[in-house]
Amino acid sequence: MSKNYFRIAWRNLRSHKAFSVINISGLALGIASCLLLFTVIKYELSYDKFQPSFNQLYRVVTEIRYADGSTYNPGVPFPALEALRVDFPQITTGALMQNDGSQVTVIGTNASANSSDKKFIEKNFFFADPQFFQVFHYDWLYGDPTVLKEPNSTVLTEKLAKKYFGNGSGDYHNAIGKFLKLDNTVTVKIAGIINDPPANSDFPLEMVTSYETVKANPVTYHYRNDWHSTSSNFEVFVLLPKNVSANNINKQLVSFNEKYNKNIEGSNSTRINFLQPLSEMHFDKRFTNFGDHVTSKSTLLTLSLIGLFILIMASINFINLSTAQAVGRSKEIGVRKVLGSSRWQLFEQIISETAGIVIISVLLAIVITLLCLPFIKNIALIHESINIFNWQTI
Repeated sequence: MSKNYFRIAWRNLRSHKAFSVINISGLALGIASCLLLFTVIKYELSYDKFQPSFNQLYRVVTEIRYADGSTYNPGVPFPALEALRVDFPQITTGALMQNDGSQVTVIGTNASANSSDKKFIEKNFFFADPQFFQVFHYDWLYGDPTVLKEPNSTVLTEKLAKKYFGNGSGDYHNAIGKFLKLDNTVTVKIAGIINDPPANSDFPLEMVTSYETVKANPVTYHYRNDWHSTSSNFEVFVLLPKNVSANNINKQLVSFNEKYNKNIEGSNSTRINFLQPLSEMHFDKRFTNFGDHVTSKSTLLTLSLIGLFILIMASINFINLSTAQAVGRSKEIGVRKVLGSSRWQLFEQIISETAGIVIISVLLAIVITLLCLPFIKNIALIHESINIFNWQTI
């Protein structure tokens, strides 16, 4: 019986082509728009959740309070790293420093450069200590975090290793033991290879050089062993044990601030450090992050409501068109009743036709979504389009 219902439904769709095209395409476009919006929202909410200890990871951030307000900085002074390790031995602390726009010269097997060497400007160039890789998990294809204990040692991602030593392909092993010159000043040796981080990460690591290299070249990398300056490029992250709460650490940071930061910015300001959960780092617009992209949760909520309204409008349009057609089918319904159709059979017939339209619309929406995904695969384009609008003022 149900097979007969769907056969009749298909016959009705073919006999009312204009209605069928309008109804199916309208519903399909609405569903496809909704799917695309929720794909973007799901992607934004997934940032850094691939980290095994996601809910235990925090960034030590800085608030500087003045008489007329506060400013916020995601970084800390350079000496804060060792001070935190001394005062908080129960937590694991690691540092990451970005050096945006560094020039990298590929000099290969010789530790000296010449004019024919390949040169690159790298944005995702970082310095880190071995403990950073105890805080965050990355897959090591070659070597381990201990290679970052010594100065002039660096680690590349598999993609960057192939870019420098394999023309974008080949084996990453070609890069191991080779030399690079950084900013025409420091020569480093490639001692490790890590897997490429996912795109949905605020830590777009491509090259990670030992933090000891910064200390060994203070002028080149603006290293200052004092508490007076706070650089947003130098950030400290901590991994809390399961039996240690962030609130307790924040309370202890009060005395830490009094010990090291009291009046460091001058008599009219106070520097305060506190823990920011990694789960909030991608959404807190008070701070920047290494991914150079912060999305407010109010923006995602607005996009969710837009997607919901699009789906509701598409459904209302579908219902209106179906209702309008039902008036013209009153004669057909009357004939079916005369021929002995029951109310339940008529209901099943109408529901079968509606289900057929919805199924076709959903399948078409999935096809449209799959066709559009390559165009939004570069999520940076989505970021730019989202940030065009100041949703918080709506």
